[in-house]
Amino acid sequence: MIKVSKLVIAMVSLLFVLAACASEVSRTTTPPTPIPPTSTPTATPAPTATATATPTPAPAPTATPQQPTPTPLPTTTPQPTATPVAIPDPLPERDNSEPPHVFVGGVTIDGAPAPDGTEVSVWLKQFASPLATATSVDGDYSVLASQFGIESFGGRRVIFKINGEDSGESAIWEKGGATSLEVSLN
Repeated sequence: MIKVSKLVIAMVSLLFVLAACASEVSRTTTPPTPIPPTSTPTATPAPTATATATPTPAPAPTATPQQPTPTPLPTTTPQPTATPVAIPDPLPERDNSEPPHVFVGGVTIDGAPAPDGTEVSVWLKQFASPLATATSVDGDYSVLASQFGIESFGGRRVIFKINGEDSGESAIWEKGGATSLEVSLN
């Protein structure tokens, strides 16, 4: 803080010295000439008129001819077209000359072993009836899915139902195949 004040004093002194050296103005001064008093009286201002607000009349509405709004005509609602539903084919006769595919495994409902007598069925979506049906014993099932008709099921996906509800499980059918598959309903 002391350094700043010393710096300010030094700068002010330098400015006075420079001003004195650079100035060519004479150092003698003459006293100013006094202005003589005048005897002219000051005029009193006259009052000015104050403006009075005059209300502006509201404009009268102009009559505009009104056209009636046309009433829209009702449109006919199209009738929905029924989505064709594929009607499953009837199951053809069983072909006993082809060995069946055997499926075995556990069956659970809501995470617990299914009670004895729970129906497990194997389906091809194109048919109205299951390829095979079995019932569970001690939470397990075993079902033989036979070949039906003359067109081979080899390589086709079969689905599993538990008590008629799709379990979401599926497998590929093979002639004489054997698959262990856990099926469940949640």
